Amino acid sequence: MPIVNEALSFTPQMGTAYLSAFYMGYAIMVLPGGILADRIGYRYTILVSLLSMALITALMSTIDNYTYGWVLRFLLGIVSGPVQASCLSAIGDYFGPNQRGAAVGIFMSCTSLGLTTVNLYAPYVATNYGWQNAFLLTAVLPILVFILSYFTVRKPSAEILAQREAEASAASAHIGEKTSLKENLLHVLKNRNICCLAFAGFFATGATWAVAQWSNLYMVKQLGVNAIYAGHVMSAFGLAALIAKPTIGILSDILPIKKNHLVALVMFLFAPALILFASTTNPDMLFITGPILGIGAFMHSALTNALVIQSAAPHLRGTTAGFVNLFNQIGVMLAPMILGSMLTATGSYQSALMTLAIAPVIGAIALFFVRLK
Repeated sequence: MPIVNEALSFTPQMGTAYLSAFYMGYAIMVLPGGILADRIGYRYTILVSLLSMALITALMSTIDNYTYGWVLRFLLGIVSGPVQASCLSAIGDYFGPNQRGAAVGIFMSCTSLGLTTVNLYAPYVATNYGWQNAFLLTAVLPILVFILSYFTVRKPSAEILAQREAEASAASAHIGEKTSLKENLLHVLKNRNICCLAFAGFFATGATWAVAQWSNLYMVKQLGVNAIYAGHVMSAFGLAALIAKPTIGILSDILPIKKNHLVALVMFLFAPALILFASTTNPDMLFITGPILGIGAFMHSALTNALVIQSAAPHLRGTTAGFVNLFNQIGVMLAPMILGSMLTATGSYQSALMTLAIAPVIGAIALFFVRLK
């Protein structure tokens, strides 16, 4: 973005609006995308989304004015919206209850891995070969995944699908197969487990991404370290999160403890991790407290999404995942604004971050109301 901003004479506010455009499109489409995955199948939804992402990312290389670029970013959010719900629906078909923690943990490492991968080449390509080529090269990634998905993402055998349906309660096993859209949505809204997961996700996921966006500012503005140093701390933060998600997912399949109790504990530990990081005044200690915060901030996402699959009716996994993710995205959009208001009121990044620590505690309490078979 800094290179594009300079090349096209965009202000920093315009660059920020580009980020907002993507999240607006994404938030709008997560629930309809999940419904679509249930209606036409997750395979087709994933394939269409990947092709659309490749096309729009390639078109980003042709932007020559702010409005055109903003529309493309918004559309990129729209076509990305169905992906998470579709993939979680596929995981529900392919993996049993004692495998889903590991499967979802590995899947949820996608955001950290994607950011790491793109940052390895995109700044270098944009600097030496032009920002247009950075977009064109990035458009190749969804094409590669499309090819892999085309040959690998297919419906499991009828025998396996029947086994997955047998895991659900008799009342919900065939919900969504022949019922109307209105009945499906009412079923989701009336499900206590799903509502508790949406409530918990609103608070915890919002806090997670608020922390991810504001930690750099805290280190630079409050502690006085330079941006490069803060970036190194955040790299350690991201690496810890990358390792934590599959690790806790695997442990959840092995440990003799209910997943909702384990995720409640993990989500609760996010609060002291955040307080510890916000209390750090010695810059050298940031390389210890930063990774601890990365673990606390992201570890819960693997388990909550495994619970979403377990709580959903087999034919409504996409709709359920989209519904919960909608609340997650509302939290993601609201949390930075709340942090900004706290900063205005207190004048302290440290106080604002510490106050935010109440959010994952509220989410953890909600998870104790989830009832699993």
